Amino acid sequence: MSSHDSLAVFAALAAELQQEPDEALTSRAIVNRMRDLVPEAHMVSLTIRTSRGRHRTLASSDPVSRQADALQYELGEGPCLEIADTGGWLRSGDVASDARYPTWGPRAAELGVASLLSVAVTDPDGPLGALNLYSEEAGGFADRDVVDLALVYAVHATTALSSARRTSTLQTAVSSRHVIGMAQGIAMERYDIDQHQSFELLRRLSSTTNVKLRDVAHQIVETRTIPHEGDGTATE
Repeated sequence: MSSHDSLAVFAALAAELQQEPDEALTSRAIVNRMRDLVPEAHMVSLTIRTSRGRHRTLASSDPVSRQADALQYELGEGPCLEIADTGGWLRSGDVASDARYPTWGPRAAELGVASLLSVAVTDPDGPLGALNLYSEEAGGFADRDVVDLALVYAVHATTALSSARRTSTLQTAVSSRHVIGMAQGIAMERYDIDQHQSFELLRRLSSTTNVKLRDVAHQIVETRTIPHEGDGTATE
């Protein structure tokens, strides 16, 4: 692929990924387009680090890549864990005999994984996760141009994923505010109190019942009842 063709491909990829409206759709587009872009990547997955320091597969192109990821999480061993935590990239041309992964490698080979390439998805704050490219053939991803292609693609994937996350967070916040406002309206009508008092009521209920404020609000809106502050039961 010439440099001109590469620029055209990545411009189209960037536009396509930015059009996806949420994290789930964006992540699926990321793995599917990665598989299209690198023919020897028979299976692709996207590993993400959670806020609690754990790992999960946000999207996968097929069941095998998801199973290969899950084995790494279960065993605490594997390339996607390393790259998701530290950044950079790594390749294994023969996972079954790779000394770095004595437990995961042979079990991944049983699933049909012969070689792999894992590249970091990284934002300014650090690694978000890893794009995992699995091949059914040994010796895959040996061409440095393929590695560079995956690294450049990962930059576009990071931008798209970060944008989708911001959109999802904003939509969640707007939805929560709307539900809280509805719950306040119910409390204001029920107890003849003002807006400030109704919010304080919801806040106290959240604290005394150890339930998130938005979940308390959802309960009130759905049941049209106000829980007692002491025991979490509802009252008319």
